[in-house]
Order: sequence, then structure tokens, then C-alpha cells
Amino acid sequence: MLKELREIVQQVTASSDLNNAMKELVQQTRFAMQVDCCSIYLHQERQQNYLLAATDGLSPSAEGRAIMPLGQGIVGLIGDKEELINLADARSHPQFKYLPETDEDAFISFLGAPIIHQRKTLGVLVVQQKQARLFEEGEESFLVTLASQLATVIAHAEAKGNLLSPNWHGVLRGLAGSPGVAIGRAWVWQPRITLDQVKERQGDDVALQHARLDKVLIQVEDELNGLALRFQESQASESVAVFEVYQYILKDPMFIGLIRKEIDAGWIAGSAVKRVCERQIKQFGSMSDLYLRERAADIRDLGQRLITRLIHEDEGMFTLTLDEPIILVADEISATLIAEIPPNKLKGMVSAKGSINSHAAILARSMGIPAVMGIDHTFELLEDRTLIVDGFHGDLVVEPIQSVLREYRRLIAQEEKMDALFASVLYQPAITLDEAPISLLLNAGLSVETDVTANDAVDGIGLFRTEIPFMMRDRFPSEQEQVICYRRVMAGFVGKPVCMRTLDVGGDKQLPYFPIVEENPFLGWRGMRLTLDHPEIFLVQLKAMLRASQGLDNLSIMLPMVTNLDEVRVARRMLDRAWREVSAETAEQKGDIRYPCLGVMIEVPSLLYLLPELAPLVDFWSVGTNDLTQYLLAVDRNNGRVASIYDAFHPAILRALQQIFDAAERYGKPVSVCGELAGDPIGVLVLMAMGYRRFSMNNSNILRIKYIVRQSRCDELQKLLQNLLSQQQVGTIKEAFSGYLAERGLSGLLRGPKTPRQ
Repeated sequence: MLKELREIVQQVTASSDLNNAMKELVQQTRFAMQVDCCSIYLHQERQQNYLLAATDGLSPSAEGRAIMPLGQGIVGLIGDKEELINLADARSHPQFKYLPETDEDAFISFLGAPIIHQRKTLGVLVVQQKQARLFEEGEESFLVTLASQLATVIAHAEAKGNLLSPNWHGVLRGLAGSPGVAIGRAWVWQPRITLDQVKERQGDDVALQHARLDKVLIQVEDELNGLALRFQESQASESVAVFEVYQYILKDPMFIGLIRKEIDAGWIAGSAVKRVCERQIKQFGSMSDLYLRERAADIRDLGQRLITRLIHEDEGMFTLTLDEPIILVADEISATLIAEIPPNKLKGMVSAKGSINSHAAILARSMGIPAVMGIDHTFELLEDRTLIVDGFHGDLVVEPIQSVLREYRRLIAQEEKMDALFASVLYQPAITLDEAPISLLLNAGLSVETDVTANDAVDGIGLFRTEIPFMMRDRFPSEQEQVICYRRVMAGFVGKPVCMRTLDVGGDKQLPYFPIVEENPFLGWRGMRLTLDHPEIFLVQLKAMLRASQGLDNLSIMLPMVTNLDEVRVARRMLDRAWREVSAETAEQKGDIRYPCLGVMIEVPSLLYLLPELAPLVDFWSVGTNDLTQYLLAVDRNNGRVASIYDAFHPAILRALQQIFDAAERYGKPVSVCGELAGDPIGVLVLMAMGYRRFSMNNSNILRIKYIVRQSRCDELQKLLQNLLSQQQVGTIKEAFSGYLAERGLSGLLRGPKTPRQ
């Protein structure tokens, strides 16, 4: 039956409509299994029942009408037990319930399998036969396999909205792109032209096509400059760096050269742009690294802007006119689209494509605009409908009922109140009520400029991601180019420490000009493994850091993805060599170069068992909780099927964090936390209870965490943690520390409850 199974799966998954897919499945399954009836019952959560959604064998008039209440009948029993049931005579089963509208009197034997997606029962798949018999083991496996395939189709259809009527209201799940809550009317945007709408054509006048391209390149450059200026005028100047990516692509000789090559081959300018952009989009879109994958959107946006100009050569810059503030809804939101909307008219953003690494999400966070990414839905149905964008949880509420509206308005008022509280501690020291000083540092480098301006609210930079300047080029940056970049960062924090992480690329963070293909990039050639294999790259970077620090003396260097002690020893020898060579070259210049502190990121679990031997080799260590959690729990948090298992408060993670701090204390090593846990309200309380006093986080979390620190007592937190250590249940510690905040009237810092029920 393997061939039949494959054919059914292919036909069902290829269907664009769930009802058609279910109809196809029951017909094909009945034929393949040679049974008298096949039916699908869908779980209706609100109605608390199972609805006969499709059948081939029961009365056709029962489809969409026959209902089995939860917990009743054999169908209900399968849903409750979440396991297959095989009966030779279903009518003799004590939980058998007859549905008269289905005309199922003639059917005796029964085989049913639950339809489950990510631990949620979506329905039940049933086959029945007129003669009494037990179904064979192979038939059971066949039905279970079909049910698992159908689960994916149903889940996708529900998310996409194929079952939604125009009057539907409810919640669509996506990714939290930018924190906050926004309420408003949907404004669905469609591009004037897309790359796939362009029909490729060839022309005779090559010189004319080059001239047309030259003209639109100047026009689009002027547009981009104007859009960047809008951000500067709207006090979002740190976001201008995003537009540098567009300018870089637009002036890239390789990119423009490829377009000119297509023109020389006889293609008209628009077709040449389309052909080159689609190849680049395919290349970037296939990359495993999320940041680089998002650059496909930049290429698409720029290509469509060039083609629009080529088609409408005599038109001026297109400007949007809006009468009232809107929720921007689009298949893909670009930085240029955001810039075209007046800031006072943009309340929130919803995008089908994109992730937290997209430029849309980066800009939304810098502008303080709530955003939800990755909503898979038919957006035309959302036009002019009331939406709630929940950027804290990644939820989009469509046509909310009054009670939900009231709750979210309360959350918005609460957030505004909290923002005022945070602003009050901007220039205050981060010190607890029992006078424990806390260091709050910045994670910087998401874009080259965005997070590195001088900030009086922080004590320095705890993590500067040096890979970003490498990603923004079509070649390895020279030593002097790196010096300029690093110097700008360190000069922005004179008198404060700046910790620079050495190049952390490879595997899942590939460079466009240095691709690495691996089956499992998270366990592959990355971090120190790559740079130690390429000492010419590593030495140049170390020298650039040292030169940039001359006269500032605020540099420390941190090694990523360290697995063993030999990696640290080799890196130390290379730092010694770089320091000697740079010191000798600059001996006659004013100001010596101080030898920097060298530390490691603890993110590979093997280091947990090497801390005593590691201590003499380094000056400090910092905990990368994101990867440490991922590796200890064997969970890819970007994989939707297992992301719910990723838990930074898992007992094993907390034990590892306590072990790291205790070892740091024992061996006299400064220790910090630079993962997302440091910027989490509950996470920072738990870490303070363990003894940690140094935290590095994204800029958006600094004031929130500083406020929490100033309202907390370390002695109380330590006592609370000690009372909980014996409890092994996942979630207990998080719940207890949430209560600590609530008791002090700080529950609003937890960024509101999950989306209220519709």
C-alpha cells in the first residue's frame, strides 16, 4: 500500500483548499483500503464537539451537520485518549453512540486514529466496514500515517484562513517582531509591480538600455537618500544604517555589473534587473542563517523599485497619503515602505514574510512600533478590519470583541505608565534596595551603526558582534576598514569597557563570499573552529582591534563557540603575537597599546566540565544563554515543532548557570551573562539570586531591567531561590519569581498576559 499512501499524501498536500483536500482524502482512502466508509471529524474548540467535516460512505447530507460532543462516542474517546482504536464490532463498545443523521446502521467494524499537530488534537480520521473484523496492523499504520499528514494540512489551513468567512474574528499566531500593542484599522499594501509580473524581453539598442539603467540608478539613489533623511527628521536617525545596506547594494560593482552583463546579452534593462535579482534572491533565500536569509527581501525590494522606475520613467517619487493612523499589513514589509509612511500615521505592522532579523523588524523596534511577522493569511480579507497587533507574544487579533478590546487598552495604558517609570531611572545607578551594585551592558552590532552611540544608561558594551561588518561586504574587510569600525565603537564609550567578540561566522552564519554547506550548521564549522583554521583572518582582526584601542584602553576580547582548552591556548598565542607586532609598529606613536583582557563565551556544554582548567587561561568568561540552552536541551528554538520545549528556566539550565557562577567565584574570574535571559524581567531576578551581578542585553531592555534592579533585594531573591531548588517541576521557578514582581506591583513588567480569549 506504499504507492497508494504516497499518492494520497501528494494529492492532499498539493490541494490549496482544506475542504477539497479532506474530500480527496476520504475518497482515496476508502478506495486504497477497500473499506465501505471513510470519514473525518474536526475538533471545534469553541463548540466543544467533533463535526463530521468530510465522508465517503455516510450520508452526504450529514457533512457539516452531524456533531459528536467531546468525550462522547468512540470518536470522542479517541480524541480524549489520543490513540488509535480498532474494533471488530463498534456497536458492542460501551461508549458507542449512534448518530441517526449519518445512516451508519450498516457499519460494524471501526478503525479510528487521532489527527494531532504539535500536541493538539485537531480531529479524528475513521474507516468503517460492514462485516465484523479487526483491521490488520498494516492498515493501522496506513491510517495513522494519513492522520499525521492530514494534521499538517489542517493546521496550515487554519493558519492561512481557508476556513475563515469574511465575518470571522479570532487570533492568528506569528512571530514577535517588535514589542508593544497597537489597535487600529488594517491597511493592506500591494506593490505596484513585482518581479514575477515582469515578462522577460530582449531589445536591439544596448546603449539605450544602459542609459535607461543609469538614469533609474540615480533616481533610486535619490529616493533612498530622501527616505533616510525622513528617519533623521523623525528622530530615528539610528535607523538610517538600514538604508546603508540598500545604498551598498545599489553601488556594488558586482551587482550592477551582472545587470549590465545581461543587457549586453540582449535583454532590456527591466528584464536584466529581474534576471539578476531573482538569482540573488534564490541564493540568499536558501541560506540557513536567518540574518542573511532576510537579505533576499532587500534584493527583492530594491529590484522592484528599479523595475517600477524603468516602467514609469517619467513619474516622480511615489508618496502615500493616509487620512488616519493605520496598521500596515503586507506580504513583505521593506524598510523603504516603512519610510514612505508618515511616522504619525503608522501604529503597527503585520507581515506574512520576514523574521525578527528582517529590516522591517529592526526598524520597528528602533521606532517603537509593535510588529508581528510570519502571519500566514489571506490578507485581502483583513482590509479595513479592526486589528490588535500584540508584539509581545506575536499574536494578531482580528475584529476583537469588546472585552478583549478593553483588556488590550488596559495593557496599552499600563505600558505607557511603565515607560514613564523606566524614563525616571535613565541616569540613576543600577543598584538594588540592599545596595548591591549591578552592571548593565549593551549587546551591540545588529547593524553597523544602530546600537553603538554613546549611552549614559549603560556601563559599557558587554558584547559587540564583529561579524556584522564582514556580512555587509562582498569580500573580507581590510585591517584598516576594521580599525575604523572598531575605533568608532570604542570611542563612543570612552572610560567604559567594550568587549568585542571575535568573528562568529560559519555554519549557520555564512558570509556571501565565503559559503559553507553543511548538513547541521549548528554543530558545524563556526566560531573559533573556523577562525583558528584561518589564522590569516583571525590575526588581521586581532590587530585591527588592538590598533583601534590605542589611547582608549577600554578593549577586551571574547572568543565564541569554544569547545576545548587547546582552542584557548592557540588563541592566546595568536593574541600575544598580534600585540607584539602592533606594539612594535606603533612604538614611535603617542600612546602605548594596552594588552587586552581575554575571555570566552560559555555556550558549548563541554566547557561546564573544564572550568577549573579554563580559569588560569582566561581573564573572564561570559555565559551565552541562548546557545547553551539550545545545546543542553537539544532544541532548535527556530524550529516551530520543538520551539515550545526551549526553556531557559529548565532545571538543567539553572543548575548549569549556578555551576558556572560558583566556579567563577571559586577561581576569582569576573563573569557576566550576555544571552537573552539577561534582558528578561524574570531571568535577571533568577540570575541575581544565583549571585550574578553583570548583565549584557539589547538596548530596548536596558531601562526595564534597571528599574527592576532598583526595586529588588538580592537577599530576598537568594532566599526565594533556595526555597525552590528542591523542586524539579518545569515552570515552578518562573512562576515564583513572577509572584515576586507581582507582590511589588510590578506584574506589568511581564509585558501583559497571553492574548485574551475571543
